[in-house]
Amino acid sequence: MPRLTSPRAEATAATRAGLVEAATALFAERGFAETSIDDVAAVAGMTKGAVYHHFAGKAALFEAVFSAREAEVHERLRTALDAAPDHLVGARAALTTFLEACSEPTYGRIVFRDGPLALGWERWRECEVDYALAFIARVLDGLAREGNLVTRPGASYPTLVLGMLSSAGQLLGQAPPEQHPALRAELLGFFDQVLAGLTGGR
Repeated sequence: MPRLTSPRAEATAATRAGLVEAATALFAERGFAETSIDDVAAVAGMTKGAVYHHFAGKAALFEAVFSAREAEVHERLRTALDAAPDHLVGARAALTTFLEACSEPTYGRIVFRDGPLALGWERWRECEVDYALAFIARVLDGLAREGNLVTRPGASYPTLVLGMLSSAGQLLGQAPPEQHPALRAELLGFFDQVLAGLTGGR
């Protein structure tokens, strides 16, 4: 039997979602430093007090936006991987999806350009590990099970791959939009060589 929610709980969730949506648009357009709680309240059509009722401050609101963007993009990555005939094709499809997402202001700018500033380096790194490490490990394990890796992936491999992907995300997040197509192609070429090294050119 589905669990029922009260009208009050639904209203609270709707208000919170509205604030996150407004903040997402502002952070993507202006950045964390140039967006105020007043700005978010105005765009959401709410009072400043309503923002503080749901979030302790701008950093907490930013983390909610950050988490929503990571969840949405990682669902796209899982979809790309699951739709592929094998993990080798899926790894490249997920990588392409990731690099394309990093060119979107609602992901690249929020997660990789402003994320370390707004959350602090340690918290930003923790969030990246929480969202990405298990997915990366899944891809590597799948490649190994299908016999695509030259050697069994070591325990450090997911962390090393995450470091490279985070660096790629930061490059795209900080680059002007007109440079993104060439930069994505360059990064995809680099990761193709990484995959070739791991798989022995399969």
